[in-house]
Amino acid sequence: MRGKTGKIMNMHEKKDKKARLQLIRMIVSNQTVASQYDLLEELDKAGFTSTQTTLSRDLKQLRISKVRARNGQSVYVLPNDGQHMPAPKPREEVNTAKWAVMFSGNLMVVHTPPGHASMVAYDIDCAREGIFLGTVAGDDTVLVVLAEGAEKADATRRIQKIIPSLHGKVKFKETDDEKEYAD
Repeated sequence: MRGKTGKIMNMHEKKDKKARLQLIRMIVSNQTVASQYDLLEELDKAGFTSTQTTLSRDLKQLRISKVRARNGQSVYVLPNDGQHMPAPKPREEVNTAKWAVMFSGNLMVVHTPPGHASMVAYDIDCAREGIFLGTVAGDDTVLVVLAEGAEKADATRRIQKIIPSLHGKVKFKETDDEKEYAD
């Protein structure tokens, strides 16, 4: 089997990666981890020396993201792990549905609840839809670059298949008649 660099991975390297990923899951689920440096230290204590680049790839593969805990501290959590839900601000308590999509030219802006943008960007990138060239994620906003000439209605259908929470949340102005579109 070949790794990302193209070199052939031996059985020992594959076992090491599997064990490292398992350990990362265990650390994140059982401890409060605030930074990649902290996680690298924990891995080192367990006998797994790693680089920040490798750890960053591992976190992406495991879909581990950083969210704001109720105490306000940013921590790493496993996907769908409810132990550290983002702390709602008073205005957010009324409307927890923060999902929205807007377009400008060949750019799509996806608004998410706080702490969700990186997972949304990851899902869009992994979908490998040719219409989506790439993403940039912040804490609650994802910028999606669309292919030249991409139709907004087509992009809308595709993004809703990837992120079902976006149904009914997409708005854009058509250039021909300036009519607003809502799905």
